[in-house]
Amino acid sequence: HMRLQVLRRDKLFVVFRNLLVVEALFYLTFLVLALAADWGDVYEGLAVSSYVRFEVVEFFLLILSQLGLITLVFVKSLNEEKDIEEIIKSGEHEKLEFKTSLRWDINQNQVNKELEKAVMKTVTAFLNSDGGCLLIGVNDKGVPVGLENDFVSLVKKDVDGFENHFNNLFNNMIGAEFRRLVKLTFDKVNDKTVCLTEVEPSYKPVYLKIGENEDFYIRTGNATTPLKMSEVATYISSWRPSR
Repeated sequence: HMRLQVLRRDKLFVVFRNLLVVEALFYLTFLVLALAADWGDVYEGLAVSSYVRFEVVEFFLLILSQLGLITLVFVKSLNEEKDIEEIIKSGEHEKLEFKTSLRWDINQNQVNKELEKAVMKTVTAFLNSDGGCLLIGVNDKGVPVGLENDFVSLVKKDVDGFENHFNNLFNNMIGAEFRRLVKLTFDKVNDKTVCLTEVEPSYKPVYLKIGENEDFYIRTGNATTPLKMSEVATYISSWRPSR
């Protein structure tokens, strides 16, 4: 719970940081304009000055500009963070997949290592394709079920323990050099903890290593598909030079 509270404080920090920057720019612009001309005299030359004092107009202009700036900053800041509920509503597609859990099998009511492999397989496919998002803690119907069962199965029973276990799996099955391409974000949806795993495209081929085997996966539509080793070279040659 502490980690989630820190994440929410980080979001507030983004909002206040952006607000301070915009306010500084606003007052700098206001100062320059104030020094550029005597706006009071300019206003006195207008017909409306007979009905409304300049100070009143100035006050309301400041209030309106402040409200506009605050609204703009909040909208921009909130858009910087992906809204997990909106992501869930979009449904599974080529760049989004749901996983009920990282390791806890709700049908067998125990840890299932095959689920860990399935998560890493999807991450590998995103790395080898155009990237994507994996939502862990959401079932295939788009219903948040949470990571609480996963937490219970770990030594450290919280989001930190979850991320540590994810890192160990990733480093062993995929490779530590690619970890910087994957970002984990935890949030609450309907009081259930879910993990948004954002994956960037890899700059070189990524193989899933399980035991002595190394397999290559890509995304085709909303499915994760293995490629034969004879097909990998042809597939990689199709990658854009910018990758």
